[in-house]
Amino acid sequence: MIHAKLKAFSAGERSTRRVVCAVLVGIILPVGLLTWSGLMANLFSDSSRCGHYTGCLGFLVEAWVIGRWVAIVLAWPLLYLLRVRPAWPVAILAACFLVVIWQVADALWAVGGFTVSLALIMFSGVIAYPLAALVTARRSTATVDGGDGERGVAGS
Repeated sequence: MIHAKLKAFSAGERSTRRVVCAVLVGIILPVGLLTWSGLMANLFSDSSRCGHYTGCLGFLVEAWVIGRWVAIVLAWPLLYLLRVRPAWPVAILAACFLVVIWQVADALWAVGGFTVSLALIMFSGVIAYPLAALVTARRSTATVDGGDGERGVAGS
């Protein structure tokens, strides 16, 4: 009976670790995109993407248009590297969540909700990856050995 409780606790611990690692992926990918656009702006400040009044926002726009799809592709190896198992379902479901969040952010941008839209875009990975990790988590039923050789579901 004690053994069953330890198993149930370790399953919950694995689920928590899975969500925390998914949050890390949701933080690492946007930070990587922003770092890339900042690095490109510093290295190529005389580029046509840098204007007198707008600065180097062209690199940030490029990071958004192209980089968000690159980040989705890089999510699976990063989830796998952080030992989120299985990583494919989390990456695929998170990509679906991200597209929906980005569509909402674009719609809010169109009606003038700039700050909410930017916040949704910046934190979309922190929302999508842990949510996908929770939804795709394996559900297990703990079994308890009653001592007479029969196994039943805990709590019954």
